[in-house]
Amino acid sequence: MAKLDVQKVIQKLYDNDKLYFEKCLKIRTKEGKLEPFCMNAMQEKSEKLIYEHQVSKGKPIRVIWLKARQHGISTYCEAKIFKKTATNPFRNAMIIAHEDKATQNLFAMSKLYYEELPPMLRPMKKYSNESALVFENPTNDENVKYENPGLRSKITIATAKNVDTGRSSTIHSLHASEVAFWDNATTLMTGLLQCVPDTPNTEVYLESTANGVGDWFYDFWQKAVKGENDYLPIFLAWFENLEYSKPFNSKKEKKAFIESVNFVSKDANGNEVRTEEYHLKEAHNLTYEQLNWRKWCINNKLNGDVELFHQEYPSTAEEAFIVSGRPVFNTNSLNKYRSAVKPPVATGYIIDGKFVEDKNGYISIWKYPEKDVFYVMGGDVAEGLISGDYSCLAILDEKLDLCASWYGHIAPDLFGDEAIKLAKMYNDAYIGIESNNHGLTTLKAIVNKEYWNVYYQKNYDKIADVITKKLGWNTNKRTKPLMINKLAEFIREMYLGIYWDTLISELFTYVIGDDGITNAQQGSHDDTVMALAIALQLFIEGRGENYVPEIPFDEIKRNLSEDGDYGIEEYENGYADVEIAM
Repeated sequence: MAKLDVQKVIQKLYDNDKLYFEKCLKIRTKEGKLEPFCMNAMQEKSEKLIYEHQVSKGKPIRVIWLKARQHGISTYCEAKIFKKTATNPFRNAMIIAHEDKATQNLFAMSKLYYEELPPMLRPMKKYSNESALVFENPTNDENVKYENPGLRSKITIATAKNVDTGRSSTIHSLHASEVAFWDNATTLMTGLLQCVPDTPNTEVYLESTANGVGDWFYDFWQKAVKGENDYLPIFLAWFENLEYSKPFNSKKEKKAFIESVNFVSKDANGNEVRTEEYHLKEAHNLTYEQLNWRKWCINNKLNGDVELFHQEYPSTAEEAFIVSGRPVFNTNSLNKYRSAVKPPVATGYIIDGKFVEDKNGYISIWKYPEKDVFYVMGGDVAEGLISGDYSCLAILDEKLDLCASWYGHIAPDLFGDEAIKLAKMYNDAYIGIESNNHGLTTLKAIVNKEYWNVYYQKNYDKIADVITKKLGWNTNKRTKPLMINKLAEFIREMYLGIYWDTLISELFTYVIGDDGITNAQQGSHDDTVMALAIALQLFIEGRGENYVPEIPFDEIKRNLSEDGDYGIEEYENGYADVEIAM
């Protein structure tokens, strides 16, 4: 029998993380047993993606996970960090969680890894206390220590309560857990990330379940998804955990459940309406046992709150962030819309009256204009700053299908020119632009070009007993609830044909605040929502009365002077709280 080459065996373990985990590390299972660490499906998926996108290319490891509960990612991160620290000299690792108990639980994994290591692989330990595990020769004899100092590497822990954590250190391996729940994530993460060298032998692992939108984790995740930073975004849905499956107690129970999942109803238009479970099954190829676990979890762990399940056990990354406020729009309908999302048939610009395709264009088209079809266009105007809100146009046809959109950053006056171009392309569409703030500048640009088919908001003047008309749509405390409520009704009943992912994402994060006012959640936008809501109001009113403008263009231009407010009054003096256009 050939003599076992111990050094080759050890080197093989050191070269292969998966093999090292299975042969050297042990974990406590949910059943209270001590077993070798064999990676589950989510950990295997993460390992593969990290290797493909970063390790194989010689890049530093930078990963951010958005995940459902109990996927084992913390266990995986601790194993990766422990191996690097316990097999290499002069490495500093840090573990940080949102609270003391969570941090101690993570640190306990590293201690257990060390305690259960095969003796020949166990590095010398100087000490192991509540805050650090130090791999160094524990002797006090300086001569002995000089000859065999040990690795002189360490793993330390901290909680996110201390904003100065790690600032004076060099960190080679960082695990930041449940970052979305850190109180001072922006300050703390800014300091911590400066401590990690930008070298291939370093690793940063950020992981969390979602905690709504607008926080540091949400923003950092979005940037990773858009490729605006070097972090690899990994989303792990609840159904990727093979443990999240529940068998039925009987064939009869399963049959009844299948019937409930596949139940078909009719909406007001006679269209078929399917259950959320059906759409989940079709979109992700789920089993009825997985859906049965979902139902059990909602009823037994989440007090029947489906929206909370979306946050704690999301099916998609977008779904994870939707419930930090009270959603205005029916999420069941939005999930159905999202399952039907499709890319535009074309993107581009309009140059000299002709549409020119360009993948970077501001215009997206889902349906090209058709002859003799009436179109309405709603517009929401932003300041035009690159880092600010977006300006948006939304075009609906007679079937209430979203046919085209304009979405981007642009100066308000130039936005008026773009609105006219797109409107002319769609049979001189009926344009309604929000007249608040920068919208007045856009309306002036439209009027100066003498575009004729423009919306006027109508109000009843009780004093003069006449209907007055103001150019553009004014969103105020009276009109906003009406337009949003009407849009919510049309979304709930799925009267609208929507395939735009950006719009659907904004509809998800449009919420009712504690004061009862509706707005986008902090950190989100509502530009597409407002544009669509205005377009819908124009559709409800009909073709309007502006095919031949009753107010001469010269008079409109005079009223739209630089210091005037024509079209942006709040209608609070002498006007009834009745919107004729509604």
